[in-house]
Formats: sequence, structure tokens, C-alpha cells
Amino acid sequence: MLAAGLFGADMVVLKLSRPTEVTHVHDVLPAGAEVRLRLSAEIPGPDAACWGSVELFDGETPAAEAETKAEDEAAQPARPARPATALAATQAAQIALDQLAAHIASGVRALHAHRYEDHLTGLGNRHRFILDAAAALNERPADVQARLWAGIIDVLPLEDISRLVVSAGLHRVELAISLMAERLSRTLPSGVRLYRLGLVRFGLFRDDTLEHMHGCLSKCVAQFEAPLHVDDVMQLDLCAVAGMIPVERGELEDLIAALYSTSLAARSQGRPVTVYNRQVLRTQQRHGMIVNSVRAAIAAPGQLRLVYQPRERTADGNWTSVEALLRWDHPTLGEIPPGEFIPLVEHTALMPLLTDWVLGTGLRQLGQWQRELPALKMSINISASDLKRPNFDGRVRRLMDEHRVSARSLELEVTEGAIVRTERAVLETLGGLSRHGVEIAIDDFGAGYSNLTQLSELQVDVIKIDNRLVRAVAANPRAATIVQSVVDLAKRLGHRVVVEGVETAELKALSAHWGCDEMQGYYIARPMELAAMTQALATRHVCAAVH
Repeated sequence: MLAAGLFGADMVVLKLSRPTEVTHVHDVLPAGAEVRLRLSAEIPGPDAACWGSVELFDGETPAAEAETKAEDEAAQPARPARPATALAATQAAQIALDQLAAHIASGVRALHAHRYEDHLTGLGNRHRFILDAAAALNERPADVQARLWAGIIDVLPLEDISRLVVSAGLHRVELAISLMAERLSRTLPSGVRLYRLGLVRFGLFRDDTLEHMHGCLSKCVAQFEAPLHVDDVMQLDLCAVAGMIPVERGELEDLIAALYSTSLAARSQGRPVTVYNRQVLRTQQRHGMIVNSVRAAIAAPGQLRLVYQPRERTADGNWTSVEALLRWDHPTLGEIPPGEFIPLVEHTALMPLLTDWVLGTGLRQLGQWQRELPALKMSINISASDLKRPNFDGRVRRLMDEHRVSARSLELEVTEGAIVRTERAVLETLGGLSRHGVEIAIDDFGAGYSNLTQLSELQVDVIKIDNRLVRAVAANPRAATIVQSVVDLAKRLGHRVVVEGVETAELKALSAHWGCDEMQGYYIARPMELAAMTQALATRHVCAAVH
């Protein structure tokens, strides 16, 4: 409309062939008018390309309508007169139209850059990467033997970048990222374009063999073996890895996710370059689905449940307690092993929700069992993060009171890795739990964090020997000596000792020989569903553990 007013044209057509493929038309021509092109100007794009044009048209109004139009215009305020000279022949008008086209091109370029370019490095971004990959696929001759490969270079783990922002400041980190991009751009062969796919993740693609693509990425990774000098103050020692994946039609939507998966696999495996493994991506997608389903599982009845495994007193074979073990029957994935989903949520904000569900469900059931079996105890697993939760000990006590669970009948199990780091918040929670009559057990003792000198300092009641160490006894006599030493030390310090993983008669006999107080394992009893456990408790003699 602005162009129509400036140039006195009846029709303005804005044609954008790239990158949006949209045509805009402003038309004030009456029906049946005869149209003639009066002026046009190309819209310049990058690299001498043409993005489209601006075209001005005039129309000759039919005589029958001209009189009506004249009468209507007479009643309207005067409009600016058209130039006396024909537009197509006016040099000044052509210059003005060219300037308009250049202005439009500038705006389109700004929108294009915002959409497709990384503002920090000037490289193409993820959107540009996918568009260019699709174009490269479409332009490939059918008889080409080499494949189109996409690659990703992950220069530094994300957690390291976060620490750098805190220690060095955002400005220096952004400067470092720009220098990373420059170093990689100088490494790539001529004609291979670099893209920024993430914070410190860069991408490329090229037609080549697997070996040549692997070699190209290896050179990129090797470029970061030398430190990156950011300025006179900051020097970075980097640890780059890379991944590669064949680009397939119909899979472009998942290309970025697949590249991220490959770079994560390379870093976790400690390999400089990794070729895409579809199963790795499926596993990561499964893990993501599991984490995103936790809240729904807690809210929905029937997905989560507890099974129970008893502990037997070594001296007389009586049961003293049951351990509550979480199980998850996912509506889509089916039964998910706790060894899979617990590590995924253990360090997230979901873990307290899961712990609260287990505590509430377990203590409610223990309260019901204690009406007939007042000596029965229950052991429940908690995570390291639970011990740091504000007023966690008070919450546990309220649940015990709510379900009328007697004092010293609840045992909370934590791994030794969670408890040997004697942070103040952890020690305060342990003290509060102890005052409420809750016992603490170190689970999987001997699994890797063992610090025997700290046993005397920890506020714990029970030591559970790791089942892997117990099972190793059959093949390694030295393991038996280690177990015996741990049992002797723990008992001298006043802790009760429970042996896990008792799966054979031999291990049961050894547990008694070592002087362990209680035993747990498949040879004693497998984990049971609620109904089976209730029936088993009705037929077994349950007695209190010896303190």
C-alpha cells in the first residue's frame, strides 16, 4: 500500500521466491481493467542470488466505469497527483523502486538470519542444518556410491560449561565458543559447512565413505588436544568427542536427537569418534519416557506396588523383618526393573515424590501387619537426596504416627556412598531420625565407598554386606576373609550385620560361621507380592531383632 501511494500505481506485487516462497499482492484495480506492467525491481539475496521482485502495474479502466469512478473521486479529498512522466520511463522512480527492493531485502535477510543463523558465531543453526541436509539429499544423484553422513563435535560436557560461566563469566565463555567455531572451520575441507547445533556442539554433513567421514571427525577432535587460549587470563583444556550418522530420507526430524545420542555415547564410552547405534537412541528415548511417566505412575492406581522380602535371624531361623521393594508396571513399557528406573530418577526432583509414596504405602501396610505381629519390622530404601530434604525426619515420624507404627520398627536403608559424605544436613537428619526411634542401615556395604574408619563416626544401626561381595566368596577365597573382617569390625562397633545375596546352602552356612546376625536372599525367600507375604507371615514365627 505504501508503494502504491508513493508511485501512484494501481497494483503492487511483491514476489518472494526465497526463502519463504510467499507472494504478496496489493490490488486496487477495478474488475475488467486492462493491466500493464509499469516498473519492476529485483530483490537481491546473498551470493548474487535473487529472492524475488517488486512489480508495479497500472490499469486502464473501462469507459462505462470511468464515469462512476470520476464521480466517486470528486466526493473524496484530493489525492497526490501521479508523476507527469510515465513510471517505466522515469529514472528517478526506478531508483526509488530499487531502494524499496533493497529495503525489503534487508528486512528479509534479518528475518532469515534470526531464523537460520546463530547470532554468536554466524554459523548456520539447527534449522539451517536440517534444511541443508534435506536439500543435499534431494540433489544427490541416484547412482552415487558414497552416503550422506552427518557429524557432530561435542567440545565440552555441559556441566563443565556451567562451571565456566560461574567462574569465568558469560562473556569469556561466549568468546571461547566463537574460538571453538573458528578452530573447527579451519579444520574442515573446502566446501564443507559448519553449523552450531547446541551450546558447544557443532555439526556438519558431507557425501563420503564411512572411513573418510570418520577421518574428518577425528581431525576435528584432535584440534582440541591443544589448549584454547581465550585471552590473557583464560586458557581452556578441552575434551572433544564426535559422532556420525548416515542421513536417511524420512528420518530428518530425528536427526539432531540421533546426533546428540551419538555424541553422548562417545563421551560415556571414552571414544573419540562413535558411529551411530540405533539401539542407543532407542534406549535413551525409553529412559526419557520412563522419567516423564513417574508423576503419572504415582497418581494412577495400579502402576506402582510394593513387594516384600523377609530377613531371617541366623541364630534360630525366625523372621525379624521384611524389606519393601518397589515395582512398576508401566501401561506401555510393561514391568520396568527397579535397577533401571531408580538410577534415572534418583538425582532428579522426582525422587522425593517416589520416596514419599513408598514410605506412605509401606508404613500403612506395616501398621496393618503389626496388629497381629507387633514385633515385625520393615526396611525401606531411601536416597541420598532424601537425607538432605528439610524436615525429612519430621515427615517420617508423622507417617509413623498416622499409621500407628511402633517405635524402632522402621529401618531406612541408604547406600554407603550417600552416608559416608558426612555433610551437616545429612548428619542432622540422621540425628533426628534416631531420636524418633528410626534405625538406619548402610545398604550394599563394600560396593565401592567403604571407609572402615568412618564406621565409628556414623549414626547407623545395621550394616548390610553387599551381595556381590558375598557371591564372590565361592570363586575367591580372599573375599571370605574380607567379609569376615568387615563383620568382626562392625560387630565390635555395636552394629548389627545382615548378609545379602544368600542364594545357596553354602552361603547360609558361611553367614552363620562369620557371625552375622541376619540373612537375606533367594535361599531364604524371594520377594513376595502382598497377598503371598501376608499368608507367609501368618505361618511363620516373627520375633524382634536382637539389638
